[in-house]
Amino acid sequence: MTSFAWQTAITSAGYLSGTMIQGLLVLNYPNVDFKPYQGVLLGYACLLVAIFINTVISSRLPSIESGILVIHILGFFVVVIVIGYMAPHGTASEVFGTFLNEGMWPTQGLSVMVGLVGNVFSFTGMYFTPMKACRC
Repeated sequence: MTSFAWQTAITSAGYLSGTMIQGLLVLNYPNVDFKPYQGVLLGYACLLVAIFINTVISSRLPSIESGILVIHILGFFVVVIVIGYMAPHGTASEVFGTFLNEGMWPTQGLSVMVGLVGNVFSFTGMYFTPMKACRC
């Protein structure tokens, strides 16, 4: 099952990256009629870039990863500070006690489960990885 987990994780990561790029293009160019196959082609392009980085310029991979780490840490603080400052603030009972079902699902539980699908998707490859026994 581990081989299948790696294949699905790589495939879904490439497809998700391609469709995210396509979504940004749709956002910036609303008059253009984008097709679903273009998202797949963009996904292939993302996978080819990843293969290029991991094979051709693999000796520079540590410096690339260090730069990306710095960008992620700085970006995290920028987003948290801006959202924390600009967002409307509510009371604790509103934040932790109010549940919205704006998708009009029949039950609140189903609404929560549908909302979790996007979060669980990022852990797809991990679910198929077998657990190793701890011999402590």
